[in-house]
Amino acid sequence: MKIIYLILTYLAHPFLSLILKFRVKKKKEDKYRYKEKLGISNIVNTNNVIWFHVASLGEIKSILPVVKHYQQDNDLKILITSVTLSSYFFFKENLQSKNTIHQFAPLDSPIIISKFLKRWRPKVSIFIESEIWPNMIMQTCKVSKLILLNCRISINSFKRWRLFKKTFQNLIKKFDYITVQNQETLKFLEYFEIKNIKYFGNLKFIQHKKHNKNNLNISNINNSWCAMSIHFEEIDYIIQAHKVLFSNSNISSTFLIPRHLNKISEIEEKILSENINLQKTSENKIINNFNGIILVDEFGLADEVFNFTNFVFMGGSFIKHGGQNPIEPLRYGCNILYGKYIFNFTEIYNELNQKKLATLVEEPDQLYKKISKLMDNKMNVNSNLYIKEYSDEIYKNTINFLNQQILI
Repeated sequence: MKIIYLILTYLAHPFLSLILKFRVKKKKEDKYRYKEKLGISNIVNTNNVIWFHVASLGEIKSILPVVKHYQQDNDLKILITSVTLSSYFFFKENLQSKNTIHQFAPLDSPIIISKFLKRWRPKVSIFIESEIWPNMIMQTCKVSKLILLNCRISINSFKRWRLFKKTFQNLIKKFDYITVQNQETLKFLEYFEIKNIKYFGNLKFIQHKKHNKNNLNISNINNSWCAMSIHFEEIDYIIQAHKVLFSNSNISSTFLIPRHLNKISEIEEKILSENINLQKTSENKIINNFNGIILVDEFGLADEVFNFTNFVFMGGSFIKHGGQNPIEPLRYGCNILYGKYIFNFTEIYNELNQKKLATLVEEPDQLYKKISKLMDNKMNVNSNLYIKEYSDEIYKNTINFLNQQILI
């Protein structure tokens, strides 16, 4: 299997530049920096490089406190590679500094990976969560200490890798250490007979200093709730819950944050067809005494909504998608509601249930009842204390472990 993959990536190499140029035209790549994915860069490297490799926005957010810690050491040069444009924008806003460089991640071609490693010569390479790329792993382990940090393996990934058990074992054993974010991943890795594992908890629980953003101006809204990361198939459930809550309770407004923004026009049409007042944040960021649905049709505004409302329903859980991560609204002290399909985050939700920080909504038509009950009972359980204690423990253990790898 490994040989086949190697051959295929060699054969694909001549076409990669054309593919990237096509993606530039589609505005899916940075037209000035897409060549970084081919291992080409104008930046002159220095020694003592610590390389963090992430896929997208969620992963780069998770390592923010860790990177901030090591940015204080001027003797270190920090390299962060990521795949998506959104992750770069986050880096630019939150992590840019004199000793920290961002590059778009090299494609998993043996020629490109070799070129990349010769340029950067990392002392320690830290891959985040599920970044398991064969060529990148096989070459990096030869020139650098290699760590898989905050590893997460979903049940679906486990089932796939189980079909290629030997291949996966050979790859994953190239890591000097693996830290896992949940007990489920720990069990999966133990099935593959991996020994060098440490369990610290999920980095995404670590709290970091929040920016006081003022993109939204919200005022004179008495009671509201938020529907977060809602998939298109769940929109009707949210609309119906809003209608009942608006008619039968003192909840006047719903913040609707879709999971994907490519169907905003269809979502808008659905809302207006129900004769519901609609305000889109892209058109008006002053929300004053508004009764209806506030459609958050832009990236980067969710934390401001969480700072305002007390109740957040997490999408992807009324359909067989597996749920969405509730950690971000938890950081703001929000009560979490979720549907029964949360198999991607089972351990997190089980823990939240034990702490009475989350409420299960068995069926979509029960959503308005659950929100009304929480509101009537004034169950504004502040999760900040629990999150802070757990956060501090994960942060301390992670930094102590990484210090042993980086500072020796």
